[in-house]
Amino acid sequence: MTNEELQEEIDKKQKLNQLRSLDSNSSRAQSICIGNAGGGTTEISMRGMDGVFLWNVYQPVEVVELINQLSASIGCHIAVRPRNDFASWREWREITAEEKLHLNGFPPFQDHLTYEQMQQGIKGIESKENTKLGIEEKENVATNKAVNKRSTKRSRAASK
Repeated sequence: MTNEELQEEIDKKQKLNQLRSLDSNSSRAQSICIGNAGGGTTEISMRGMDGVFLWNVYQPVEVVELINQLSASIGCHIAVRPRNDFASWREWREITAEEKLHLNGFPPFQDHLTYEQMQQGIKGIESKENTKLGIEEKENVATNKAVNKRSTKRSRAASK
């Protein structure tokens, strides 16, 4: 291979690299925006060339993982601690062993109440609605007294 042929190959590859570089810039984000998507979720969007947007919605667990990955990429450890003020979207308390067993490996919901707490809340709402409607509650009325009870015994003769 002569020097002229070598120089031609180098020029050709440099031009191809310049084209690839221009193409790669079209898929690079120009800015990033992070905001609240409602219900405790976070939306992260990136603006690309020509006004093209990419976005995704993340749960709190995913946001914490992203924070840890970003900090690790620059060689830092981040101590993530929940805020304790009016703007915190949920109570960041440790879940009990009983709740862990009940959740079966899934993360808790926004209002991670126990089943008993939910049932008490539902009963309280029902009794308030019944009071508003003027319905009087009677304790276990249907279980204490048989109403229109029919015999379970079949008659022996066929009906005509």
